[in-house]
Formats: sequence, structure tokens, C-alpha cells
Amino acid sequence: MAINNLELVSFRNHKNKELSFNKGLTVIWGENGSGKTSILEAIHLLSYGRSFRTRRQKEMINYSHDQLVVRGAFSIDDTKDQISALLSKRKQQKIKLNGKKLIGRKELIGRNNVVVLSPEEQGLTKGGPIERRTFFDKLFSTISPGYIDSLQAYTRTLKQRNAALETMKENRSFNDDMESWDDQIVTHGIKLWNKRHRFLNDYKLCFSTICNKYDPSLEISINYLKDPPGQDGYRILLKESKKKDILFGRTTIGPHRDDIIIKWGDKNIRQFGSQGEHKISLVLIKLSEMVFIKEKTNQNPTLLLDDLFAKLDMGRSKKIVKLLHDLKGQTSQTVVTTTDLYNIEKIGLIKNGENHSTIHIQKECNI
Repeated sequence: MAINNLELVSFRNHKNKELSFNKGLTVIWGENGSGKTSILEAIHLLSYGRSFRTRRQKEMINYSHDQLVVRGAFSIDDTKDQISALLSKRKQQKIKLNGKKLIGRKELIGRNNVVVLSPEEQGLTKGGPIERRTFFDKLFSTISPGYIDSLQAYTRTLKQRNAALETMKENRSFNDDMESWDDQIVTHGIKLWNKRHRFLNDYKLCFSTICNKYDPSLEISINYLKDPPGQDGYRILLKESKKKDILFGRTTIGPHRDDIIIKWGDKNIRQFGSQGEHKISLVLIKLSEMVFIKEKTNQNPTLLLDDLFAKLDMGRSKKIVKLLHDLKGQTSQTVVTTTDLYNIEKIGLIKNGENHSTIHIQKECNI
């Protein structure tokens, strides 16, 4: 689906703003601090139920107000969605889909897919294992409700096993229920491992294709488990780690400890990558996300590009734009933010005669 319009009330520095988006390309331009990224954040909130910039949702509320409201309309062909989110400093977030209040985010995920490419997400290549697990868990949940179920079941069981381990640590005694928790964590852990392994292999095919389109000589790879352990192997690992688990009061073996390593040539990019290599890797990973979603759901996600070309040289910018044009069939809509509208035209993102619109955002006065 594509987003048609958006209304922001007390969202970040937007006290009251309404915007409409082109079905093709929309360029949002304005000076730094005017709230361009916040607009993309609001679209992401309506698509996934949370921000891509912060885990503390209440940070999105304008400092001088007690709550925020975001409303948006999405459509494809004859299908339309009206989505609203209300977040208060004192209450939990409320999301409505076509007037119906949602219990959780599960009904929302995968419905109106967006792919965000923002400097805010550079932790994907620079950060620790949790950053990459979170990215891939979100992506695989987008294309598979079954993946969400497996992830949630494993997470619940992990919390319960950890609670039992913490009790054992404090009481210095063995809990007879541990075998039961081991049985459950093996059951759910193997299901999650197998799904993550299968989907990641599929994603790596998309990634390889995108890298080759960008630059056939580029040697960049995503490395994960060759094969997940079977049930017997997982039980042995849990048994071997039990003393350490009790000592730390938490489970130290399982899919929640996975790392997905990104390599540029033969080096781990997290440890040895240059600034340019990190930036290009993030671009390729996110564009592969777009293609992967399209292939798995047969729906074009909306692509949100946050000031992508600000710190890239002209050569790399033009190569990325060429790649974007080559991938035109993978996305029905693109929303771009920039401080320099002329630069967007110069690198060729806006083609002559192509349907597009521009939105100028100015800083709002704090009165």
C-alpha cells in the first residue's frame, strides 16, 4: 500500500500539520531541525506501531503537550486503511485500524509495509548483535505471521526460564521445574532457529543480487549459522551451559544470542569498516529489505529515504540513484527528505517528466 495523507498533532516539533503524498515520488525539503525525519518516523509508527528512532515512545510527544495523535490513510487499488495512533505521557499507546482498537501490534505488522533508510539505523552495521537480530526479526515478522508467533513463544519461555534461573541463583538451590523449562525452550527455540535460518538464506540471495547490481566487483557478505542445531544438539548445549546459566541467572545459549556478521571482503565491518563502507553496506542491506518484502508478500513497500545523499559523494550518490531506478518495480512509492532540493535534482533522482511532488518544511515557532 501507499500512504496518501498524514496528520500530526503534537508529534515531536510538529504541533499541527497535515501532508499529502504522491503515489510515486515525494521530496520533503527544509533546513536541519525542521522535522523532516519526524514525518518519516510518524509513517513508520502507523506501519509498525513504533518508532525507528527510539525505544522510548513517549519521546515523540511534543515537550509542551501531554499526548500526541497521528492519523494516516493508506490505499492500494480499492483497498483502503485508516490508521491512528494516540500516545499519552500517562497511558499506554492506542492504535486503531479502520476504527477498530488493536490489542497489540501484530494485526498491524505486514499490512502497510515501509522500508526506512536513515542514518538513525547505522547501528545495524556499527552496533552489537542485538541491533542485527532486531532488524532481521522485524523483517521476517513483516513477511510471516508464523515467525511472529515463534518469536513471541520463544521470548515468553525465555523470560520464564530466566526467572527460574534467577530464583536458583538467589536461593543457591536446583529447581525441579528446570527440565520442563528446558523442554519448552528447546521446542520453541528450534522452531525460531529454523525459520530464521531459512528466511536469512532467502534474504541473502536478494542481498547478493542487489550488491551485484550496485557493483559487481564488491565483495560483501552476510554470515550466519551454517545449520541450526537439532533438538538433541540444543539439549546438550543447554546442559553444558547450566552451571553458567545459574551463575548469571539467565539463559546464555539460544537464538536470542545469535549474531549475524556482515563482512566487507574478509573483514568484519563492525570492527574494521570505514565510514564509507558502513554507509554503503546500510544502503545495500535496506534496499535488499525492500526487494525481499516485495518477493515474499507480492506487495510494494513504501521506501522512506532520510537525507540519504547528504554525506555521500556525487559518484556514489549517482550509483545509488541508478540502482533505485533499476529497482523501480520493487516499490510503488518513495518519500525522500533533504536539505538541498537542487542536489536531489542534480544526482538524477527526479527524472524529467516523472510524476513527483515536493513539500517544503519550515521550523515551527515555539510560542
